[in-house]
Amino acid sequence: MKKKICSVMISFVFAASLLAGCGKEKANEEAVVEASVIASTEEATAASTEDAADAASTGISLDPNPTELDDAIALAVFDHNNENFEGGECSGEGHILMGKDGEDDADEQVCYLLTMYGKYEFENGNFVKFAGTGAIPAVVTFERDEEGIYRVKDYQEAEDGSAFVGSIKKLFPEDLWSRCITIEDEDNSELVKMEQGYAEEYLAFIGREDAEIGDYGDFEYKIDSDYGISDEVSNKLMELHNSNNFINNCPFWYGYREVIEGGSRYIYAKEIDEKAKKVLFSKREYGNDDVIIESAEYSTKTGEPIK
Repeated sequence: MKKKICSVMISFVFAASLLAGCGKEKANEEAVVEASVIASTEEATAASTEDAADAASTGISLDPNPTELDDAIALAVFDHNNENFEGGECSGEGHILMGKDGEDDADEQVCYLLTMYGKYEFENGNFVKFAGTGAIPAVVTFERDEEGIYRVKDYQEAEDGSAFVGSIKKLFPEDLWSRCITIEDEDNSELVKMEQGYAEEYLAFIGREDAEIGDYGDFEYKIDSDYGISDEVSNKLMELHNSNNFINNCPFWYGYREVIEGGSRYIYAKEIDEKAKKVLFSKREYGNDDVIIESAEYSTKTGEPIK
C-alpha cells in the first residue's frame, strides 16, 4: 500500500517534537524536513490543517480521496475500526485482497478480504499493540465516481462465535471458504507485517526506532499475584481503574505506560514497595521523573488507601 507523507506546517513542528520526548527535537525537525521533500517529489497536494495535524502526530497520512484500490481498502479498514478502539498514539492496518467481483475500471467492485487492525502505545519502553483485532474476513463494496475516486458502499465482516462459519458461506464465494474459516500462518504473518509497518514508520518519525514492536503477549509483565498480593486486594485495586480516572490511566500490571495529553507525553506508572507493603500509582512528565504530578498509595495487605 502506498502511504503518502505530507508536508507539515511550521506550527506543528513543535507538537511533533513533543511526541518523541526530551532530546528528540532535532530528530523530529529532520523528519519533518524529509517528509516535506518526499511530499514535494511525489507532487502531493497541499495538506489541510487537519491532515497536517495528523502528519505531525504520525508522520503518515492516507489520501481521503483514494484513486487506487489498495489505498481505498486501507482507508476503509481504518475508518471501520477507528470508532471501535480508543486511545493509543498510532494505528495500523493490514489487508489481503483474496479476490474481487468487477473489472478494475468498473463503477462498483466487491472485494473479498482478510483484514487486521491495531492500536499501539509505549509500555515499559516497548511499542505494544494494546487493542485491535486478529485476522478478520471482510467483504467491502466500493463505488467509483467519475473522477475515479473510491467510496465505501458497504462493509461487512464475518460474525463471531457459532455464526462465524455460516456468515463466511453467506458472504464469500465457495473457493474462499477454507481460507477464511482457517486462517493460515502465512496470511496471518503478512497481516501482522503490514500492520506493524505503520508502527515502524511512526517510531522512525519520532526518533524511537529502538523500541521493540509486538503484542501484549510478546512481553513479560508482572501482576499482583507475582508479589503475593491476595485475590481480594487485587480485586480492590482493579476496581480503582473503574472509579478513578487517574488510576485508570495507570497500567494494571507493574511498570509504566506512556500517554500523550495536550501535546505532551506523560508516564503513568504502577509500582510496588515490598518493604513498605504498598502499591504506588503515579503520573510524571516524560523525561522529568523527579517531578510527580499526581500519585496515590494503597496497602498490599488491605487494598485501602494510605494517606
